[in-house]
Amino acid sequence: MRVDPAALHSASAGARKLAAELPRLADEVAASADAAATGCPGFAFSDALVEVAASWRGRLAEVGVAYGRTADGLGATARRDVETDHAVAEPFRAGAG
Repeated sequence: MRVDPAALHSASAGARKLAAELPRLADEVAASADAAATGCPGFAFSDALVEVAASWRGRLAEVGVAYGRTADGLGATARRDVETDHAVAEPFRAGAG
C-alpha cells in the first residue's frame, strides 16, 4: 500500500483546523440559542432551546477532541511513513556508494 505523507499532513492540518474552530462555533450556537430564548420569555420552548444548545455545545466539544486525536494520528502516520522509507532506503544508498 502506498501512502502519500503530504496528503496525510494536509488532512492532519485540516482536522486540526476544525478541532480549533469547533469551540468557537459551539459558543456561537449557544449564544444564538440564549438570545432566542431571552427574546421569547414565557414561551414553553425557551428552556428546551437552551437545553438543546447546551447539549450541542457538549457534543461539539467531544467532536473537537476527536478531530484533534485524528489530526495527531494522521501526522504521526505521515512521520512514520517517511521514517520507514528512509530506513529502508539507507542500506541501498550505503551499498551504492
